[in-house]
Amino acid sequence: MRASPPRKNASCSKPVTTDNNRTSEQKVTRHSSIKWLKNITGYFFTGINVATILMLWLCCATTYLHPASFPRLTLLPLIFPIIALANVAFLFFWLIFKVKRIWLPLLGLLACGSFLWDYCPLNFSKNVPEGDSCLTLFSYNTHSYGGQEARDEEGNNVVVNQIYFSGADIICLQESSSGGGTDLKTIQNNMEEMGYYHYNSKGVVIFSRLPIVEADTLSFPTRTNGGIYAKLLEGQDTILLINSHFESNHLSEVIKEDYRDAIENHARNAYEQHIRDTIRRELKPVVNLLSVAAPLRAAQVDTIQHFIEKWLPRPVIIMGDFNDTPVSYTLRTLTKELTSAYSQSGTGTGFTFHDRGFPVRIDHILFSGDRWQSHHTYIDKSVKHSDHYPIITKLTRK
Repeated sequence: MRASPPRKNASCSKPVTTDNNRTSEQKVTRHSSIKWLKNITGYFFTGINVATILMLWLCCATTYLHPASFPRLTLLPLIFPIIALANVAFLFFWLIFKVKRIWLPLLGLLACGSFLWDYCPLNFSKNVPEGDSCLTLFSYNTHSYGGQEARDEEGNNVVVNQIYFSGADIICLQESSSGGGTDLKTIQNNMEEMGYYHYNSKGVVIFSRLPIVEADTLSFPTRTNGGIYAKLLEGQDTILLINSHFESNHLSEVIKEDYRDAIENHARNAYEQHIRDTIRRELKPVVNLLSVAAPLRAAQVDTIQHFIEKWLPRPVIIMGDFNDTPVSYTLRTLTKELTSAYSQSGTGTGFTFHDRGFPVRIDHILFSGDRWQSHHTYIDKSVKHSDHYPIITKLTRK
């Protein structure tokens, strides 16, 4: 008879589950859930950051496309500052939540460093040289001298006074035929008494303390805008000065107001389908007008660029209302041979157009960087009656 195998102790047949073991399992499960959630969140925001980087690069890349071939695509640089700010925000986000990924927005921003600098340079030096070797430049879209509201208590037009007291050696005005209770002929006579030579055409005006040896209207395709040039005598040099008012976008006040309403609706209720439909409907006229103006402006820029190339290597200055931001086909083309005064010696965004809802820098001063150095370029915001502020700089010979 075989002996029966020893029987196992019943108390050992099941593992004993203690409170400590149960608590540990719950902690592990909770930890795994948190880790999984963090990973998903991290991947989500990484994807968004990569998308903003690609959009930023696309904004820069489209400045190399000709607006005549890609009229809508070349409007993308208009959102460049928004996309750039999103990447700056991601810098702080990753710094707080996952510092190892801070290289993502850094890479995106550094790759567009020159564009960022052109849009918002940080030149803090305000050293302004004096003397006969300096040239003070002043460019201003007067918006018909601000209209009737631009008069002080004595009845003087404050926009015109701003021009008189600028003390600039070269003054370029746009939208300056008449308005604000004054006329261009009166201004010309007063400027002559102050020692200025002048030339004007189609509301675009040049005043210069340097003698004008030749001047004429620039011939380029346009609906209502225009440009002029003058050859100025400075010692043994002859400077080619161009005052250009490139094609306007022709946004009426009604369209501007619809645009502002659309932006405000977007900020408040863009999650609602009917609001999104309204936004698209109200923004469509703006996009259409911008798409029409961009190719015309590009053709004007090409004309100016060819004119400048024929004059080089002699000194060139071009000023005016370009109707384009620093990140654009216009500025990229014209700064192939010339230097932007604001980029070299300005600080901050320097918005020159200040109509409500449309703050941008579209007035520029460019010059031959091999001949001159700019100093303390700034936007004079002391008078607000025009929808533009004047841009001012000083040049010294290198």
